[in-house]
Amino acid sequence: MLISADGEHAALHDFGGQGPDLLLSHGNGLNAGTWRAALPHLLPHFHCYGVDLRGHGANRPTRPDYDIDRHRFAEDVRAAIDALGGRPLFYAAHSLGGASGLQAALRWPELFRALWLFEPVVQPDSMPSLEPPSFLIEASRRRRMEFDSVDAALANFAAKPPFNTADPEALRGYVELGMRELPGGGVRLTCEGQDEARVFGSGKPIDFSTFAVVTCPAVIGRGQATADAHAIPAAVAEPIADALPNGRLQDFPGLSHFGPMEDGAGCAASMVALFGS
Repeated sequence: MLISADGEHAALHDFGGQGPDLLLSHGNGLNAGTWRAALPHLLPHFHCYGVDLRGHGANRPTRPDYDIDRHRFAEDVRAAIDALGGRPLFYAAHSLGGASGLQAALRWPELFRALWLFEPVVQPDSMPSLEPPSFLIEASRRRRMEFDSVDAALANFAAKPPFNTADPEALRGYVELGMRELPGGGVRLTCEGQDEARVFGSGKPIDFSTFAVVTCPAVIGRGQATADAHAIPAAVAEPIADALPNGRLQDFPGLSHFGPMEDGAGCAASMVALFGS
């Protein structure tokens, strides 16, 4: 368990492996278990760790109204790196985890050897109209939270979007790490739907010119843009890559915003190519 700068909890998982340290993070409402399908392809090359940001995965918030401002998630990433010795490391993340890594790199660029970020949700101040769709927030608030068992939860999520296209291993990793047992039987998601909704509604536009300080090599992954709520992260991927001095855009045709859960092997191959160079 980690203690972040404001006293809130985050969690660090040691997934094992051989080689330099690689820290993995996750999207909003998810957890580090979503990388399970990628891990077999990463462990021969890296010692892999996963961080569960505040309110997600294995940690429990210290108070109901814990701070979900984006700079706090960056501090969770910093806490994980400090726990690993504070040395520069490789960082790979999806969505919220990618945005948190960028925020951390803006504040402490010396902590990162290279960044691999799949559709980080960071809004440029030149595009102020990019607001999260209200239905996405409402869907989070209405999410079913309790199930009879982990297997029942798996069956529920696998039957409908957005997880119906996920690799079964990635989905199982998410569910097993993101559930807690209830005293009277059954299980409950650890990330509360209302908290996921609060995160969707948080965040402020960023002046992308400030990314000039993030000089480490970076790949910004982008799935196939769709005309739904997840078109926004795909739309900003190229501007982010262009703003990073050593950034590069990589398209993953056929994958959605949840690409790392859909093609763990393909995403891992991209990371090995970046970090290995």
